[in-house]
Amino acid sequence: GVNLPARTTVVSALRKRGDNGVEPLTTAALLQMAGRAGRRGLDEAGTVVLMRGRRDGAGDADLARRILLNDVAPIESHFQPSYGMACCLLRRH
Repeated sequence: GVNLPARTTVVSALRKRGDNGVEPLTTAALLQMAGRAGRRGLDEAGTVVLMRGRRDGAGDADLARRILLNDVAPIESHFQPSYGMACCLLRRH
């Protein structure tokens, strides 16, 4: 990955394109994007700016409030180690 630390993160839309079309951001997705704000070791805190996009309607203030105030859904791991994976790791290390 590219390491481009930033003091401020701008979230320019409250919706994103997903497998089921355009969907509202989840609280977890917003939290992950917000976690990019602030440069480790340089900034005490980062800043996140939540913008309303051109296509967003007047009801998006309520959507933003819901996204910000909802509980974060638990993370479900899809990691499934296999016998072959264990053999490859043992061979490399």
